[in-house]
Amino acid sequence: MPKPCRPHHRFAALVLSATALIGLSACAGRQGQPASSPSGGGSGSMAEALRYVETAESALNSGDRDAALAAFAAAIEENPRIARAHMGMTEIYKERQQWPEAEVSARRWVELEPRNYDARYAHGYILHQLSRLVEAIREYRQALIIQPNSPEANLNVATAYLQLGQAVEALPFAERAAQLQPNHGPSRANLGVIYAAVGNHEKAVLNYQAAMELMEPSPELTLNLVESLRHLQRYPEMINAVEALIRMKPSPAAYERLGYAAFKLRDYGQSESAYRSALGLDPDYYPAMNGLAVNLLNDYIRSERTDGAARQEALALLRRSLQIARDQPRIVELLSRYGQ
Repeated sequence: MPKPCRPHHRFAALVLSATALIGLSACAGRQGQPASSPSGGGSGSMAEALRYVETAESALNSGDRDAALAAFAAAIEENPRIARAHMGMTEIYKERQQWPEAEVSARRWVELEPRNYDARYAHGYILHQLSRLVEAIREYRQALIIQPNSPEANLNVATAYLQLGQAVEALPFAERAAQLQPNHGPSRANLGVIYAAVGNHEKAVLNYQAAMELMEPSPELTLNLVESLRHLQRYPEMINAVEALIRMKPSPAAYERLGYAAFKLRDYGQSESAYRSALGLDPDYYPAMNGLAVNLLNDYIRSERTDGAARQEALALLRRSLQIARDQPRIVELLSRYGQ
């Protein structure tokens, strides 16, 4: 996962859109080989099992999911090799977000129809929801062998790799998903996250901006854009993006980033004000403590070391920051330098 570098104004961890499984679509869209009903090897009557399946599908059409589940189960009891019944149970459990039950049904469906794209994709999606990421990737990649140009499978395998911290492996799938759906906002956002994770912030910014034009910008997406602009030292654009973020959702992290960008542009008044706004929202937000302390120490230096009040406030903030987060060598060094 991408991590911000640590300037003396320490940033909080970068929020990733992916942590929300940005690429997951609700269903595979009935692509690939249609589900069939194998007739060989069953322990019961296929004709009777099909009658149960037809009853289940009729119940589905009328909105009675419980009756449909019961009829699908009866079909499977009659003949466990009837793929349509496993498919139907998979879809109902998935719709209800009963993921363990859905996984069992999808796995049995895949066993019966290993070359069915829908079965493979559904199983991968369900495993993804269960956070069984390595298994989900394996199923998504099997789905891609059947349909290499599936946008949702390319997008989701990239998302799963990213969640495992394997951005390099994620990148070709994310690029393919965006090529297949250039006007799909989540695909462009995911690609931006992955470019940022591999250190290509120029391309990350381009994809974040494209995503923002294609869908409603979220605070997470905007914060990611801010972070990549910081890496590129494009501070005026960073300020514009942070101000949009604050209008959308004020937060300590947003104000802290505004303080950092303003400091880099030598607008020390705006920087100090932003850091104080961050602490007004969360008095224990130590990255803002650090940023405000650096501003105050600069005030102390510019006063030719006569502004004792600024120095004392800065030292108090640095001590408090270390109480909250001890592993901050830079803060220890500042305390040692100015605390004498």
